[in-house]
Amino acid sequence: MLRSGVLILVVLVLAACGRPAAVPSGPADLPGKPADYVDVFSWSQAAPTGTEAIRGVFKGPHFSYQFGALAVRDTLDETSGALEVGPARAAGGHQFLVLYRLQGDDSFAQQPDGGAALPVDVLVGTVRKRLPKTLLPGTGLIVSVPTGGDATLEVTDDKPYQYSVRKGAGGPPAPSSPADAPPAGPNAKQVRWSDGDYSGQGSYQGVRTSGPLGVTVALGNRSELGATLSGVAAAPAQKLWLRLPDAKINTDDAQLKVDMARSVTLTLPNGEKVTARPNVVGLLFQVPDTFTTGTLTIAPEFPAASTAKWSTKPDPKDVPLTVS
Repeated sequence: MLRSGVLILVVLVLAACGRPAAVPSGPADLPGKPADYVDVFSWSQAAPTGTEAIRGVFKGPHFSYQFGALAVRDTLDETSGALEVGPARAAGGHQFLVLYRLQGDDSFAQQPDGGAALPVDVLVGTVRKRLPKTLLPGTGLIVSVPTGGDATLEVTDDKPYQYSVRKGAGGPPAPSSPADAPPAGPNAKQVRWSDGDYSGQGSYQGVRTSGPLGVTVALGNRSELGATLSGVAAAPAQKLWLRLPDAKINTDDAQLKVDMARSVTLTLPNGEKVTARPNVVGLLFQVPDTFTTGTLTIAPEFPAASTAKWSTKPDPKDVPLTVS
């Protein structure tokens, strides 16, 4: 009789309390990603907490990527920077390698003559997958690998180029920067100018701020002129590439950027205006193969997507060019 009473009491207590309290959620409760998961996502200006700062450069003749941070994670959440991917856990026996491309990476990742970006494949063991999106500046790569394993990025340019996601190493890259270019021969044509430094003062209006803004431009001292230049696809028939590899542009406010390609225009003797190619280091123009003279006009402009606008534009400056 006593035992029956105790049993009834236990049943009544459970009924009064309802269902037992839920166990706090943990990684096991997150949705799982497949073992061969690969994705590309956007991330904020600052690398998320828990990442390792790296300086990884992956390049070939017609592509270049600079990676600034790497994370090895069992789960993805708001701290990974991959908010659009959503919270998730790696498959059993797997982990995520998360590689972040630098926000300020202005090296080129597409054909400078306007062609599409070269596709990037991800290799994990014997599995090969094509990246679903372009790795633009300020994007990251997530790839699932066996715990302790690695993934390899591969781009086929003039030959296959590979980059280790975990180790940051790959095969020897072809020259793709001015510093890697072979020295010009003694008879190579040189484009020359004088007084290539610019300093201008204007005022801008932004969404929340406004005020004066100073801009400086330095064209440097080097030039390259030819149908083929290192890191640039061959020029079309009857065209040449003109590159000023050391050209730089800056403002006196670190929070405000101006766009080099939009700020410098080349005018040919017939009045034709040639715009600089975007997303390359320095200045790069495509000119006729008869090019012997022209004029650079420096007139600072904000990036096309910037919310800042000039209320008073800095004065422009003309810099004559000659070929010798």
